[in-house]
Parts: sequence; structure tokens; C-alpha cells
Amino acid sequence: MTAHMTKLFHKFSGNEKGATIVEYALILPVFLVLMLGSMEIGRILMVYSALEGAVTESTRISITGNIPDGYATTEDYIKDYIKHSLENFGIDAGVNISMKVYDSFSDIGSAEPFTDENADLICNNGEFYTDVNANGAWDEDMGASGSGGEENIMVMEIDVALPYMMHGVIEAFSHEENINLSTSTAVRNEPYGGMSWEPSDTVRACN
Repeated sequence: MTAHMTKLFHKFSGNEKGATIVEYALILPVFLVLMLGSMEIGRILMVYSALEGAVTESTRISITGNIPDGYATTEDYIKDYIKHSLENFGIDAGVNISMKVYDSFSDIGSAEPFTDENADLICNNGEFYTDVNANGAWDEDMGASGSGGEENIMVMEIDVALPYMMHGVIEAFSHEENINLSTSTAVRNEPYGGMSWEPSDTVRACN
């Protein structure tokens, strides 16, 4: 019996019929993942490049204040331009555009000045603050909404929630359905004429 099994084993051990299809079945999934992954990365880089291009052109628009007829403000034109630019790459949702205006670069990200009597770094309990952006509330970032006017500082941030193409594969590694792409820039507008934004000096009391 043992001799018969040994003979049978030697007979089939040298038979390579079907080996190719087995090897193909083992390699195919890996090949597909690499190919589709390369396509996913290429798509992400393409969209990010488009995002950077839109930001570059948008800052030029803000700096010069040159907008076509039909737009009430520079901010409206910039948002419209960015959305149309990204739509050309199939991005028509998940786009968030934020523009804030400051009086100087040193003000970017700074809180509105306040009397921190209890030293908790938060304006509260009736402490007084300067409502720089004139929105009626104390803010940890004093920037006012909008692109500003001549010689103002404009900070723009764009966030894009880009859906993955390979939902099924990505779900095996992460529960995230999107990859978040973001970019920002800060520029000083040129003295192109017109009204500049000016910080408010109104003093209010915090709640």
C-alpha cells in the first residue's frame, strides 16, 4: 500500500497541468489591488492639483479685485470660480470654502482682545472684549467673513471631501468613505481702489 501511494505521489508531483491557472488566481487579486490603488492615488493627486490651481487663481482674483460683471462681491466670484473649476474634475459636492479678512498678518488666528479677569483664556462672566469682526460675539479667531478690500489680508481655506472610488476595498481597512483634501493661503490685496474692510472697535460684554 505504501509503495503504491509513493508511486502515485511521484506520478502526480511531476504533472504541471493547471499550475498556470492556480498561479494566475493567486496573483490576480494582488495585481488588481495594485492597479486600482494606483488609479485611486492618481485621481487624488489630480484633484489636489486642481485644488491648488483653483487657489492660485482665486488669490490673484482677490489681490487684484478684478471681477466680471454680474457678481456683487469678490467673495461670490471666487466661490463660483472654485466650484466650477472642481466640477470640471467631477467634484460637485463636499466642497467647503472659507474666506476671512484681517487688518494685518499678525492678527491671523488671534482671538479678539478681551479682559481675561479670571485668567481662563476664555471671554466669559461679563468680561469685556473688542468685537473686531462685528458679529456680536467673542471669537477665538478675530477674522471677519469675506475677502476684504484693498490692502486687507485675506485668508482662504478650501476643504474637499473626496469619495473613494474603491469603496469595497477601502472598507476592509477603514470606515472612512472620503479622503479629506485641504489647502489654504494668505495674501495681501493690492491698493486697487474701493472700500477697505476695517476692524470694529466696539466693546461688548461676554455672556
